[in-house]
Amino acid sequence: MNDLPQCPTTEELADRLTAPLGSKDRFGRDGAAVLVTAGLVAAANASWDKSTISTFQDNQKLHPKVWDKLVAIHKDQKLGSIKDHLPASYTALYALVVMKDEELKAAEAEGVIKSSASSRLILDWTKAYRLKGSGIEQEMPLTLVLKQDLTAERQQDLLCALKEVALQYEAEVREGKGGLKQAEVKAEARKAVADRIEEELMRLLGPVVLSAPEDLKSKFEVRSAAELINGRRDAFTGFLQVLEGKVQEVFWRKYGRTYCLKIARDFNLTDSRTDRFQLQDILNQAWVKLYPIIKVFMSMFEEIQSSSMK
Repeated sequence: MNDLPQCPTTEELADRLTAPLGSKDRFGRDGAAVLVTAGLVAAANASWDKSTISTFQDNQKLHPKVWDKLVAIHKDQKLGSIKDHLPASYTALYALVVMKDEELKAAEAEGVIKSSASSRLILDWTKAYRLKGSGIEQEMPLTLVLKQDLTAERQQDLLCALKEVALQYEAEVREGKGGLKQAEVKAEARKAVADRIEEELMRLLGPVVLSAPEDLKSKFEVRSAAELINGRRDAFTGFLQVLEGKVQEVFWRKYGRTYCLKIARDFNLTDSRTDRFQLQDILNQAWVKLYPIIKVFMSMFEEIQSSSMK
């Protein structure tokens, strides 16, 4: 973790936030300055009591989520080496923070990380990067109008010519009526995401279930991690809560990621848009209800939602 700077007083930190609310310069005129501000916020977060932090946030009209994102930006170690060409936007920096190391390297290599980059540009690039090789494609609806009748042979020649041009843009021309439906392709992609999540859950829960008391396994009719993962969500949560004595904070600290991954797996295994919406809402409601306990998991929540619940 980055070393914290000297803790600022409330007046010193307020002086740094003198730019009007909503100003792009509020946290710094360039990326390096935003990193300094993030360091001061992190130092205050570590030293001030909760009441002082809350009062400061209210006085400065600084949303707790913005505060926590600035803390997360400081804690991350990936940005220090590229601070000279970072954008002067905490949202853009946070979009970089939640990237995986390989994504950040690829973004830097492709020239995505620059002072003018917006959070939207970075998030869109990250989404496209994560979709590479997933089978999900962007579709451009086109209509080809023929001004004269063509023989079957000439139509085939035209199609071949179009395909050759499309290849120059890493695109593919497909014949069809009314556009290509991608529901099946997306369902296959979601299944692949669910399989990946299941592999991680097996690694996380295998030792837990193996070492759990036999009476607990009997109560929940769980004999293996696979049965726990494939079972009902209430049984999944209940098993882990009982194992830890139903202490909310302990549950979230030990199994917060596991719980979110279970929700994301179920999200990717259902064909119902309604069910997917409800599963998204379950995580959102958990976030709102338990924010004081699990706010340290904000980046984890957002990473799982952005990478595995689209």
